[in-house]
Amino acid sequence: MASRGYLVASIEHRDGSASATYVTRQEDDGKTQTVEWIPMTPKPEGDEYPVRNKQVHERADELGHMLDLLVTMDQGSNINNLCKTGMDLSQFKDKLDLDRVAAMGHSFGGASSLVSLYRDPRLKCAVILDGWMLPVDREMYPQISQPILFINTEAFHWPGNIVRMNRLMGMDGVDRKMITIKGTVHQSQTDSTFLLGEFFGTRVHSRGPLDPHVAIDINNEASLAFLAKHLDLLGGDYNSALLEGEGEHLIKGTNVKLDPRPAKEEQVDTSVQKPTPDEAKL
Repeated sequence: MASRGYLVASIEHRDGSASATYVTRQEDDGKTQTVEWIPMTPKPEGDEYPVRNKQVHERADELGHMLDLLVTMDQGSNINNLCKTGMDLSQFKDKLDLDRVAAMGHSFGGASSLVSLYRDPRLKCAVILDGWMLPVDREMYPQISQPILFINTEAFHWPGNIVRMNRLMGMDGVDRKMITIKGTVHQSQTDSTFLLGEFFGTRVHSRGPLDPHVAIDINNEASLAFLAKHLDLLGGDYNSALLEGEGEHLIKGTNVKLDPRPAKEEQVDTSVQKPTPDEAKL
């Protein structure tokens, strides 16, 4: 994304869903800094929704704060960066196009992006990579009005998750797309798929049958095509055919078989019994 001119802002969430993270705080004296470690919240027994819903709203709050920070950077206002990276943030003054902002997230990050779409009209569209739909408030679905691209892997999803996605697919006059990449697993959309190689990667389920370079290229090209379309980015050689599921490694829609009967609520409710994203296996 950055190589195409996007400013990519990546958030390290403090909601307790990460294995470990910390917050650096500045004391009232303006000099002393303290570090507060935030441990991972244990997986709740039974219904995960209350815990995960609280976390996804905290994540959306963080994304909103991040957008506010980008506005401040574009205005050239002074920012006290406690990380002391040495980067001169004033270089971004009048450089950001804040009328063309999108959200993009993987797994729990996909749910976070959807809640952020609902809460923040500054977001013009979203790309959801293997979104985990359980944390999202059901009442939000009809109120999300922006275009959405779902890019799914073949091995991750189950009926309840897809039923939730399908609720967002039918809004009249709004571009919603869903494609599935054959031969991929949940980690195929992350850097981890490249770390262990084929032998170990397939055994710990971080790599699917499809060459990970091919899989990541499809993710990138489809994402770029969708963002260019809905952020009104002219020029560029974008492969829009991918958005229609055209290609030997693609399925238009999903590979998951759903109950064709009209009553589908039971398909949704059973999703709480399925693995969380960190536990998903081939």
